[in-house]
Amino acid sequence: MNVRIAAACALIPGALALAPAPAWPAEGTIVGTWRLVSMTTRDAATGKERHVWGERPLGYLFYTPGGRMSAVVAKADRKISADSAGRAAPDEQAALFRDSFGYAGRYTLTEDGVVHHVEVASDPTWIGNDQRRLTRLEGNRLTVTSPPVASAASAEPQAFVLVWERVE
Repeated sequence: MNVRIAAACALIPGALALAPAPAWPAEGTIVGTWRLVSMTTRDAATGKERHVWGERPLGYLFYTPGGRMSAVVAKADRKISADSAGRAAPDEQAALFRDSFGYAGRYTLTEDGVVHHVEVASDPTWIGNDQRRLTRLEGNRLTVTSPPVASAASAEPQAFVLVWERVE
């Protein structure tokens, strides 16, 4: 074995032991499948919250033990007049796009949350970017909060707050 490789391999366990552990509950992990319970926006200036896509939006969030994640969220009760989204009128297709999103990639745990390293997304401007999220894990509920951002819904910065329930 190459001496340099052997020396580097010998250092890896010690380096990993020195890395700070994320501040997650000892009994909890985000690994698993989560169903969306609610999705609200919180105005950064006033703290006022509102439901983005109604009281019961649809969605799933997946975290694998190997460090991959995927999320898909949609407004409930979306309607189209065609038998498939590809055959819908352009205005209906635009509404379907506006009322849903999805993305996937790798994830990294941090002291106060998680960073999603986006590799594929319904919004191509997210690809190759990191999405930082604050998280709170309480029992079988995971609350994921985005930093305040301006959006199509409001020019004023809004934080998105998504509450998920573990399903497996």
